[in-house]
Amino acid sequence: MHVDEAMAGKPGQLAEIDHAVDELGLRGLYFGVDAMSRHGFPWALDTDDMAPFWDKIARRDILLRFKMSSGPGYDVAAYMANLTAFGRVLARHPSLRVHMAMSPPVAFFARNGRYEFPDEALAVWRHEPMMLEVMFPITYGGVWDYPYPEAQALIADMRDKLGAERLMWGSDMPNVERFCTYKQSLDYVRRYWPFLTACEKDLILGDTCATSYGIDKPVT
Repeated sequence: MHVDEAMAGKPGQLAEIDHAVDELGLRGLYFGVDAMSRHGFPWALDTDDMAPFWDKIARRDILLRFKMSSGPGYDVAAYMANLTAFGRVLARHPSLRVHMAMSPPVAFFARNGRYEFPDEALAVWRHEPMMLEVMFPITYGGVWDYPYPEAQALIADMRDKLGAERLMWGSDMPNVERFCTYKQSLDYVRRYWPFLTACEKDLILGDTCATSYGIDKPVT
């Protein structure tokens, strides 16, 4: 399901959520922070205007697919302001299940080839029911050459700082095909990450997603 992000706490949008759950049987919600630009980023994520929305999705146990933004300033300060505001939301709703879309921004946190995360960011990403996407070809496939060895140190940093059980591979199909094939977007993890154990690859390539979304493994 989807809402008008900046207006998500208003009665009309809250009613749309109930309709999506009760009438359509939907159990997940996409929220892109940058879409708040349609209303000029009128308020922060943790303000009273947004509180009814967070209360609703937490109470109804809706899985939140959340895409962070660095708007309106489009710099690291704005990104951290949005992220820490979201962290305050999660502190109020510790059971809220979150699928954090896209990898942490390389331009903000990996200028020297390795991730250097602020403690405030790690505190948010370590929210217990949260998984973070591993998705580099769509953002850096036009800069790095396949199989993206530059991504290896970054993935190792995410694994070491957050745990493989929090990471989930993503492709961003079909958009990623501007840089590589779907198979390549999978194989750069599956075939070229020797620093991951077989168990860690299983987690990143499917098990974490299946657990978070309640998808049963096929019987073999």
